[in-house]
Amino acid sequence: MGSLSKLNARNFSTPLLLGMLIIAGGYLTGCASHSAPQAVKQEPQRQDLFDDQTRLVARPKAPPQSEQEALDKALKEEQTGRLDKALYLYIQALDFNPTNAKTFYKIAKIHTLRGNEDIALRAFNEALQLDPDFILAHAELGIIEMDQHEYAQARIHLEKAIELDQRRLKENKGSTISQPANFPLDQQSPLRVYNALGVLNDLQDRHQLARDYFHLALDYQPHSAALATNLGYSYYLSGDLQQAESYLKRAIQDDASFARAWSNLGLIYIRKHQDDLALSMFEQTMNKADALNDLGYFLMLEGQYDKAISIFKQAIDASPSYFEKAQKNLKRAQAELLHSEAQHLQNYGSN
Repeated sequence: MGSLSKLNARNFSTPLLLGMLIIAGGYLTGCASHSAPQAVKQEPQRQDLFDDQTRLVARPKAPPQSEQEALDKALKEEQTGRLDKALYLYIQALDFNPTNAKTFYKIAKIHTLRGNEDIALRAFNEALQLDPDFILAHAELGIIEMDQHEYAQARIHLEKAIELDQRRLKENKGSTISQPANFPLDQQSPLRVYNALGVLNDLQDRHQLARDYFHLALDYQPHSAALATNLGYSYYLSGDLQQAESYLKRAIQDDASFARAWSNLGLIYIRKHQDDLALSMFEQTMNKADALNDLGYFLMLEGQYDKAISIFKQAIDASPSYFEKAQKNLKRAQAELLHSEAQHLQNYGSN
C-alpha cells in the first residue's frame, strides 16, 4: 500500500482518494444587539473584511439603521444569491455590534464560497475568539486547513467540532454516562466534519478510527455514495478487500454515476489480480485509452512491470493521440523492470 503514496495525477486519469462532499446544515441567522440602534452614515469600519469587488459594487442605497436591519437585509441578499451585497451588509452589521460571532461566521462563509481563504480564516478565527464553542466555525476552519495540508491544525478544529456535537447529542438524550460511545448523528450534526476527520485519519494510517467516523455519518445518511466510497476505500487501505468491495458496490447501487466508486473498485480488482474486471471498472468513467493507461499505471505501482508494459502498449495502439502520455509511462515501467531485475540478481548473489 505504500505505493499509493507515489501517485502522480499527471500520469493517470482515475479520480482517487477521498472526497469531502457532505453538506453540513444551512447558514445561521445572526442575533440582533440589544444596544440602542445607531445609524450608519459612513463606510463600514472593518474594511479589512472586504475584497476589492465587494467594496466597489455593493454599497446599499439606503444604509441600515440597526444591526437587525443590516442582518435581515443581508440574509435576504444571500438567499437570492447576491453575495456582494450580502457581504457588505454583514460587515455593516459589525458597526452596530462588533461582538456577534455569527456575523463573523457569515462573513467568513461568503469569503470561503468566493475563494478568499485568507479573509475567511481571519473571520472564522474572530468568530471563535468571541465564541470558542462555535461548532460550525471549528468545522469550516478544519476543512480549509485540510485543503491547505495543515493537518495538525485541521485535526484540532475537526476534533473540537465533533466533541461539541457529541456533547450536544448527549445532552439532548439526557445521558448521564461519563464516557459513552459516539451518539448517532442528527440533522444538526456537521456531517462534513465526520467525513473530513475520517479522511484525515486514513491519510495518517489510522484506518479503524477513520472507519468509526465514516460509519457514524453513513448510519445517518445511508444512501450517500460519497460516504460509502470513502468507507470502502478505507477498508482497501487496510487490506480488507472483501469489505472494500462490498461498500464500493453499495455506493454504485446508490449512484451509478459516482466515478470515484468505479475507479476505486478497479483498484480492488487490480489487487485481486482480476485485471479484466479492473479495466471494465475504469471504462465506466473514461475512454478505453485512458482506462488502459490507468490500469498500466496502477499495475506498475503494484510492481507488476511486465503486465504494465503490455497494457501501456495497448493504450498506445488504442489512441495514437495518447502516444506521448502512455509512452512516458511505458518507458518508466521498462526502467522499473530493469531496476527490479538488477536488484533481484544482486540479492541472489549475496546469499
